[in-house]
Amino acid sequence: MKPMKPMKPMKPMKPMKPMKPDVHAPDPDSSRKQADSGFEAKILRLVKGARERRAIKSGEVDAIMDPASGRAILLPDAQAALLERKERFRSLVELATDGYWEQDEHYRFVAHTGAAIGGERTGDAGILGKTLWDLAFDNSNEVDWQTHRTQLEWRAIFRDLELSYVSQAGERRTISISGEPMYDQQGQFKGYRGITRDVTARRQAETAAPESERFARAALDALAAQVCVLDAGGVIIMANTAWRAFAASQRGIGAEVSEGSNYLTVCGQIAGNERLDASAMVAGMRQVIAGEREVFRYEYFCDAPSGQRWFMASVTCLHGNTEARAIVSYEDITEIKHAEQLQRLECTVARCLSDVNNTSAALKAVIRAVCETQQWDCGRYFRLEPASGVLQLDESWGMPVAAVEQFMEKSRGAVFRPGAGLAGRVCQSGQPLWILSRSKDARAAHTALAHETGMDGAFVFPVIADDTTVGVLAFASRTVHEPDDRLLQAARAIGHQLGQFLKQRQIGDALRRSETRFRRLTELSSDWVWELDSQFRFTRITGTGMAGTGDILGKTLWELPTIVLGEDEWIRHKSELAAQWSFCDFEYAAILPDGQLGYYLISGEPVYDAAGAFTGFHGTGLDITRRKRAEIALREAGL
Repeated sequence: MKPMKPMKPMKPMKPMKPMKPDVHAPDPDSSRKQADSGFEAKILRLVKGARERRAIKSGEVDAIMDPASGRAILLPDAQAALLERKERFRSLVELATDGYWEQDEHYRFVAHTGAAIGGERTGDAGILGKTLWDLAFDNSNEVDWQTHRTQLEWRAIFRDLELSYVSQAGERRTISISGEPMYDQQGQFKGYRGITRDVTARRQAETAAPESERFARAALDALAAQVCVLDAGGVIIMANTAWRAFAASQRGIGAEVSEGSNYLTVCGQIAGNERLDASAMVAGMRQVIAGEREVFRYEYFCDAPSGQRWFMASVTCLHGNTEARAIVSYEDITEIKHAEQLQRLECTVARCLSDVNNTSAALKAVIRAVCETQQWDCGRYFRLEPASGVLQLDESWGMPVAAVEQFMEKSRGAVFRPGAGLAGRVCQSGQPLWILSRSKDARAAHTALAHETGMDGAFVFPVIADDTTVGVLAFASRTVHEPDDRLLQAARAIGHQLGQFLKQRQIGDALRRSETRFRRLTELSSDWVWELDSQFRFTRITGTGMAGTGDILGKTLWELPTIVLGEDEWIRHKSELAAQWSFCDFEYAAILPDGQLGYYLISGEPVYDAAGAFTGFHGTGLDITRRKRAEIALREAGL
């Protein structure tokens, strides 16, 4: 073995320079940046085009397609943004709700976080795998589970399903559940997801509301009028039961609006015939809300589905620190308006009967008043002839329309016997008759008088005087009028008014005819008619009078200078007048202009006013000069 060579001595090492300490803190994202850089490098290797590479580096592209697997690859920045949005959404959900849940396609809970459902806390296995109706709730009997299941089967979104239960701590809780269906990418139904809100505090606050507030709502609901409360912007913040029913069934002002709707906006959008009324309502409500007036009232008419109606709208200002600013109410005043119309009709009829002296004009005025106020096209009055016992057309009035005029022309000369035709049946029964249609009403179908029922509607009622039918009023229309009990009652009153008028006119006419006959007989049996006042002075002389007596008006008989009468006769005559006795054939003489005597006979009776006070005398006078002269001549001749 050869001996080893001796080692060379090592050179001494140069002293190392001291290193500067690193004063920078380590980058916490360095590892992530390195990973992202490596991931981006791999992504860039998949992209061949320079343009696409620049788009990826500038952040214009969120994902690319892997040519090997065909899957989309989400780029790092897009992944970070997605995670941020997801976290933000989760935070908002937690702020807006108290819990989140998911169900499978059989409506069984598969996930649940947050507020308890049915007393089961988050994470408890008791709720998972069960449906909502499998859980215990205090108000299960009040929940319409059938409707809820139907919503689920129809894949409908449901909201605010309220359920009550007793928690594990022994507290009564109320939750509100809302949910929506979930689908996969192929559109296959996967179940439901939704949120849970704990509304216990709200329900307790409502239960613990001031007694006055609960009383106010109960009082509003008890009102028959439609009532709502508006805030400063015109939004309905409270509405009673009648308002909600009105909004659901009517149209026009106030229709289809309930709590949460802006009533000013809705009214401002109304068009058609009700636009003017709606504009007036909006202006009035704005004035009340602004405090410019305390109360605004407006009366308007509308065609409702139930028929023509009248409403009285009232808007009242509310003061205080609450959000309520005005109360709006609508009261149905249709019955009141109808009653007012019928009352005006009765007054109009009474005025017509008092203002005219002509029977024909009075009848025409009454018929026209009924037609115009109650929307009838024409009316006719049939007078009952006592002697023949038949009804004859006496007077009529109709609208100036060709169809109505033709109908009226057919009525001329119509004659009915009691029991025959509509007018005859009313005359016989004494009861009003309402016909809806000639083709639909059996009472009108069998009559052979086409002119009597030539229109779609008819109303016939008797005219009665002293419980006796003296005639019949018949009204007809081209449109159907539904029977109106109020009009039937008014018709009875009008029938009696008109009957009494006709009876009085008949009596007056008979009296005038009697007076005329008496006057003619008086003229034949006497030469003049005279009247005295309460002081026995002549106030009227009709006829030839006393010849040669001059102007005797304003004088008594004994004040006339030409009268020749003995003192005893004057005393007896004055006594009869003072005693207000009737006298007959009082004879006296008067000096005529030729100096001869004329002879006269007067008869009279006292006159009294309606109060029974004495007003004078009236009577007749007869010139008997020729007869007296003949008698005197015979006596002188001794015959």
